[in-house]
Amino acid sequence: MYSFGGVNVESSAYRQLYILNALQKHAQLTKTDLAAHFETSPRSIQRDISAINTFFEDENIDQRIEYNAAKHSFELQIKTHQLTNAQILVTIKIILANRALNATETTELTDALRQLVSPDQRRLVDRIINIESLDYSPLQHNQPLVDRIWDFSKFILNGETVHIHYGSRLQQQSTPDILPKAIFFSEFYFYVIATDLAVKEDRFYRIDRIIAYSRLNHPRVTAYTNRYAEGELRKTIPFMYNGPAEDIVFEFWGIEEAALDRLPSAQVIARHPHPNPARDSVTIRAHASDKGLKMWVLSQGNMIKVLSPQHFVDEIKDVIQQLQQLYAGDIGQEDGEQPHFFI
Repeated sequence: MYSFGGVNVESSAYRQLYILNALQKHAQLTKTDLAAHFETSPRSIQRDISAINTFFEDENIDQRIEYNAAKHSFELQIKTHQLTNAQILVTIKIILANRALNATETTELTDALRQLVSPDQRRLVDRIINIESLDYSPLQHNQPLVDRIWDFSKFILNGETVHIHYGSRLQQQSTPDILPKAIFFSEFYFYVIATDLAVKEDRFYRIDRIIAYSRLNHPRVTAYTNRYAEGELRKTIPFMYNGPAEDIVFEFWGIEEAALDRLPSAQVIARHPHPNPARDSVTIRAHASDKGLKMWVLSQGNMIKVLSPQHFVDEIKDVIQQLQQLYAGDIGQEDGEQPHFFI
């Protein structure tokens, strides 16, 4: 007779609950050990496991107890899309690499993911990511974002308007009423794309710069009306600066794959072989136009030459000229002309 807390636990119901709870905690269970533990026969243990599996089937629960021959023990198999240990590791490394969350939220999130790793592999995962975790360097804003992202996601789903207190990069503050449409991540930062109700224009707001927000008692819009084509946005505005899109054509001597990955709308329209393959170039067309694209073009140094449109070419030339003047000391002096960026 087996007892627990003075209660007779000989019944199969208790055994089944015990087995299920132990397997959920990744305990190593064998039929022989369970039979000895409960002073019953291995056949009774097998009936218990069959009863649990029948319950899973009857209730449409995507779980099943299976025997792992390699480990000589039973395991609880989850039929749904449960993350594998490798997938959890990759997810943690992505979180650490993009630096989007502050140190506290990153630790909370990665610790929660680590708990999903099977116990026999958890130490290995810890060893892989411990150094990266210790050296984690969050972004300068150091703002908590998880709850804000959750709240704005619900605003979007419910079609609700919101009053925000927003601080721009120039420390200017505004208090617009907005209709959030989408949450977007790009270049380290989370953005909410929303319609400014005063000017009826869609604008991008960095979520870390939203100082405060409150839901407005306005009529809700339907999710269909409020939908936003995020996939198309990524193709035409890859750098999160709003503005009309147009075809930009440039010759490129750098790594072709890097340019095509950075500009999702880009296509190679011509190839220019050179006797020295290291000097091959391609002509690329991309459908985009914003300050971020110009910054990327300038970051490529002498590996890129913009061909059209002409205003884009002229703006790049202007910045290059200013660079020459800046290093020559003709501009940038305390009492003289200062460099300016394109508008």
